[in-house]
Amino acid sequence: MEISKTTEAIFYVSRIFCLGPYQIIRNAKGHIIDCTHSKMWYIYSILAIVTADILTFYAIHYDMTSKRPVRMLTSTSRVVTVIDISIIVGASTSGVLCGLFGLSKTRKFNEILRTTDDYLSSYSELKRKTRRGVILLVGTLGTLTTAVIVDIVVWMRAADKIATKTIDTRRNIYHYMTIYILYYAMLMFHVVFAQSALGIADRFRFLNKVLLNVFPESTLHLFQPIRVIKAPVVRNVSQAVDELGNKTKNATTAPITTLTGVATKVPPIKFAEILERLIDVHSSLGHAVHLMSTTYSTAILMGLLTCLLHVVATAYFLLLEVLGDGDEGTALFCLAQLLWLIVHNGRLLMVVEPCSTILAEAMKTTKIVCDIQRYCKEPSIKEKLEIFWSHLVVQKSYFTFSAFGLCKIDRELITSFYGTIAT
Repeated sequence: MEISKTTEAIFYVSRIFCLGPYQIIRNAKGHIIDCTHSKMWYIYSILAIVTADILTFYAIHYDMTSKRPVRMLTSTSRVVTVIDISIIVGASTSGVLCGLFGLSKTRKFNEILRTTDDYLSSYSELKRKTRRGVILLVGTLGTLTTAVIVDIVVWMRAADKIATKTIDTRRNIYHYMTIYILYYAMLMFHVVFAQSALGIADRFRFLNKVLLNVFPESTLHLFQPIRVIKAPVVRNVSQAVDELGNKTKNATTAPITTLTGVATKVPPIKFAEILERLIDVHSSLGHAVHLMSTTYSTAILMGLLTCLLHVVATAYFLLLEVLGDGDEGTALFCLAQLLWLIVHNGRLLMVVEPCSTILAEAMKTTKIVCDIQRYCKEPSIKEKLEIFWSHLVVQKSYFTFSAFGLCKIDRELITSFYGTIAT
């Protein structure tokens, strides 16, 4: 889980759904520097998820043993309902457990991101990232809330049809309310995962911007050997890149493009040092991907499983309703199923697309370094480029998400999913 200025809104909402039982630590300037366990939120998360799980299974038992069951009318509906609810409980609980027992990896993950941001500070787009997170959060929860409201109305209407003067069948539906709470926890986990993964993808994209700013593709054919001068070490790569845009009497540099709004009034420093910094940044981001993959493997596997089963089941029941004999509740039922299809497909995309974006940006770095190698003749820089290239080749698998190695999470997974559903 990324905990930064751009993800604070998502972090605070995730605590409500038991996913982030942490307390933010800030420095004197108010900047986030670390996180630790919050005893209050830790206890709250455990009690809330255990209570929700118990009440959910009690709802199944209550409906199954009721004189007028609502969701358990036939043996088929019993099997489908039990499996449906069980995988939701498993997926939401596994996401909560990742937060409860993932503090050390979360701290390491955020430490890597903060270090990377120090190197690439001039390329941060705080407003855009914050806005994207809010849109993702509001859009997801808004769509889910709409689906939940329509679904409750559908089941209330179904309960009213079989109710009697002595049996209140709506009570069966009231017991199922905890399942919707677990849905919120499950969807919120997908939001947290997507925002964290997109944050890594952004940093890969910024790193590529630095490379292209130092060695613009449009001017690579003009690249000439560089004679460098001694200069003090600069920790911020963004500042260093812009310093390289200046010409001095003692140094000859390749044509450099300057990013908008960044001053270039400092003497240049070594290209080789910048490349060395970028190698460290790229390696750190690869480690961050590996941390996310290992931390969330169980929750992601459960999430993908629920996506597959729910998309298949929802589409099947929607098709049956459309092809069956219509009644006054058909339109509302079809609307509910369509909304759930949107929710479950959205969940799948929130897992696959960020992972695919990370892989695409990481592979773009490989192409950029390869292009630079073809034109660069300066020995000191050539040596660093070869190190960078070796790093990219050896750690290629580091930039790919997987669920316990069972499947790689990229766009090919979507093809496999829908191919399975169509079959």
